[in-house]
Amino acid sequence: MRWKHACASVTGKSHNGRGEAGQDACRAGTLLLPDADFFIGIAADGAGSTTDGGRGAEITCDTIFEKIAATLEEKGGLGTVTDGDVRSWVTAARGAVTAESQLSGKRLREYACTVLCATAGNGRALFFQIGDGAIVTGKDTGYEVIFWPEQGEYANTTFFITDEQYLERLHIVPAAAPEEIALFTDGLQNLVLSFAQKKAHDGFFTPLFTALRNSPGDTSRAFSSRLKGFLSRDDISKRSDDDLTLVLAMHTTG
Repeated sequence: MRWKHACASVTGKSHNGRGEAGQDACRAGTLLLPDADFFIGIAADGAGSTTDGGRGAEITCDTIFEKIAATLEEKGGLGTVTDGDVRSWVTAARGAVTAESQLSGKRLREYACTVLCATAGNGRALFFQIGDGAIVTGKDTGYEVIFWPEQGEYANTTFFITDEQYLERLHIVPAAAPEEIALFTDGLQNLVLSFAQKKAHDGFFTPLFTALRNSPGDTSRAFSSRLKGFLSRDDISKRSDDDLTLVLAMHTTG
C-alpha cells in the first residue's frame, strides 16, 4: 500500500494587494520503511500581523517533517510513537524558529504561526495541531474533522507555536489510518467547513480526491501544480482573500 499526495499554497488577495509575500507554508512526502510506506504532511500559517510569519511557517514545516522522518526510521513506524515524541517535534520546531528570531534580532512573536500535521502508514495514523485550520479524514462516503479550528479570546485570533503556552494548545490524536487525509489553513476553513453543523463539506473534498486517485502513477509534483491552479481560481479567491494552503493524501494500491 502506497500513499499518493499533493500540496500547494497560494498567496491571498490581501497580501497581493499590498505587494506582500504569502505567510503560509506546507510540506508533504513519503518515507519507505521495510514494513510500509509512510505519509507525512504538514501545513502552517504565519500570523497576518507579523513581519516574518511566513518564514516561521517554513521553518516549522521543515523541522517537524525531518523530526518525524527520523523518529519513524528509528522506531520502525508509528506503533511506539508517544505524545512525548510529538511534543519533542513541536518543541524542536519552536527552538528552530527561536534561533532564527535571535539571529535576525527580531522578536519571536514576529515568526508566529499555526501548525497542522498528519502522518500515517501501516494501518496507523497520528494527527496534531496548534491553532486554526483543520485536518479532515474519510472517503467519498463522508469526511470528518479531526480538530475543530481553535480560536483565541477575540475575533480572528488563534494560537501559535511561538506562544509561551504552546504545549498547552497542542492537540494530539492517534487513530487508525484513514483512506484519505486533507490538511488546510484557515484561509479555506470557511469555504470547506460548516460551522453551524460542525462538519466538512463532502462536495468540496470528493472531487479533489477523485482527481488525485485518477491521476497517473506517482504524480505528486504534477498534481500539486494542478492543485495550486485550483486554489488560484477566481471562484475560490472571491470567497477568501487570505492565503490558501491544502495538503491531500490517499491510499493507493499501485
